[in-house]
Amino acid sequence: MFYARSGSLSRDDLIRLILELQRQIEDLRKQNEELRRKDKRSAAPFSKGERKKNPKRPGRKPGQGEFSRRPGPPADASSGPPVDVPVAETRCPFCGGRLEREEPEEASVTDMQTAPKPEVSLFKVHVCRCQNCKRPVRGKHPDVAADQYGATAHRLGPRIKAMAHSLHYGHGVPVRRLPAILGEMTGIAITQSAITQDALKQAEGPVGAA
Repeated sequence: MFYARSGSLSRDDLIRLILELQRQIEDLRKQNEELRRKDKRSAAPFSKGERKKNPKRPGRKPGQGEFSRRPGPPADASSGPPVDVPVAETRCPFCGGRLEREEPEEASVTDMQTAPKPEVSLFKVHVCRCQNCKRPVRGKHPDVAADQYGATAHRLGPRIKAMAHSLHYGHGVPVRRLPAILGEMTGIAITQSAITQDALKQAEGPVGAA
C-alpha cells in the first residue's frame, strides 16, 4: 500500500501507516538476522573435479522458459495526443516491392517528469476582529489548521510526510538523506527536523501506546 499517492490522510490512515511500517521493520530485522547467520557459515570447498571439455553456456536457450512483455500504459495515462510515426520509404527497403498500408502499432515511453512541480493549495483565509473583545476570528477549512498563521502559515501536506516515513521506516533510507531524495523526486523542500518532528507527533496517543 502506498499512502503517499492517496488524498489527504486522516489520523486513522496515519496510524495504520505507521503500524504497517513497524511491521515491515520487524520483517527486515528478521531477514537481516537470517543473512548474518548464513554469512557465519563456512564456505563450500572448491571443486576438485576436472572441467568439462565442452561445457554448456549459462542461461536459457532461445525459445525456452517463460517470457512476458511489459503491459501498455492505461488508456488515460498519456500526457498528450499520439505522435504519428509515418513510414518514410516509398518502396520496400529489402526487395524494392510495393508497400501497402496496414493498421498502425502502438508504442510508448513512460518516464518521470523533466522538472517535478509540487502541488500547492493556496488558501485565502478571511479574518474578522471582534469589536468588543478585540479577538480575531478566522475562516475555517478542513485542510487549514487552526493555528496555521503567522510564522507557521505555510506548511507541508500529509502526503509528502507519509512518503518520507515510508522511505525511512519501510525501505531503510536514513533520515539525513531524505531531504535531498524527496527534493529531486518531488521538488518539495523538506528538512530533516520536520520529518523527525512529524514522526514523533504521529507516534503520540494510540500509536504510541501500541
